[in-house]
Amino acid sequence: MPPSPWTERLRCLGLAALYFAVITPAGLCARAVRDPLRRSWDARRTSYLGRPARPRALPRGAERTAARP
Repeated sequence: MPPSPWTERLRCLGLAALYFAVITPAGLCARAVRDPLRRSWDARRTSYLGRPARPRALPRGAERTAARP
C-alpha cells in the first residue's frame, strides 16, 4: 500500500519536532560551554593565523606539476 500524503506530512513534522527538541538544545548547550571558533581576544598573541600544515609526501612515481593556466 503506497504511503498517503498525510503520512508523509506527519513524518516531516515528526522529524522537524525531533530536530528542534533534541539537536537545537544540544547545540545551544555546547555553544554555552565553549566557543568552537575560539573568537576571544588574546592580547599576548602576535597573530591569529595558524601555521600551515606540513605538505604530505607524494606517492612514488607522482610528480609535482605547476598549475595549468
